[in-house]
Amino acid sequence: MHIAEEAVERTIGQLTGRDLGRLGIEEALGEVATALPTLFGVDGAGLMLLDDDQVLRYVASTDREARLLEAVQESTGRGPCVEALVDNVVVACDDLLEDERWPDLAGILVPNGVRAVLGSPLRVAGAAIGSLNVFTREAHRWDESECRALGALERVAERLIVGALATQRNEAVVAQLQQALETRVDIERAVGMLMALEEINATSAFERIRRSARASRRSVHEIAREVVTYRKLR
Repeated sequence: MHIAEEAVERTIGQLTGRDLGRLGIEEALGEVATALPTLFGVDGAGLMLLDDDQVLRYVASTDREARLLEAVQESTGRGPCVEALVDNVVVACDDLLEDERWPDLAGILVPNGVRAVLGSPLRVAGAAIGSLNVFTREAHRWDESECRALGALERVAERLIVGALATQRNEAVVAQLQQALETRVDIERAVGMLMALEEINATSAFERIRRSARASRRSVHEIAREVVTYRKLR
């Protein structure tokens, strides 16, 4: 569906008029997610943020299907929203049944009403710290206007997050984001190093670090620092 710039501006104006900054960060981001289906003409939307161990966690969703989309990616560490975070780019999946990147996800998501997904990274100071996504129950070819619109709403969410961090609100999700940001540079360096050393993509490198952290019961940050120091996963 082509999305006119006027419709995007109207949606942003409506969100701004609600003075979301006065709300808790989770509630405010939930308002952003709720605005997406009407603007995009999609079946649902959701938002995920990194926790303090660099794992994407559910924050807001519009319905059961959106929650499932987030939960599956949260548990597997794979999918369009994870890739949007790791690569820091908009990721489009027109049809999970035809997309060779995540064949294992299709068997879970498609029977439960999620077939096409568009994910955009959520950023703070240029660093990806989460993802914003919309989905449809049927195959859908995402166009450039939809990518731009999702980017515009991502910037609304970014302003809310930056405001919450700046005021140092006493909220668990704010503390979680602060920790995630403080460790992000080391993790991005480790991902880049593994990509070069093992000739794998960023998502695979990130997942290797996550698996090593789980297996050794240490933090992702600690494993990433070892990769940077020793130039390998020990």
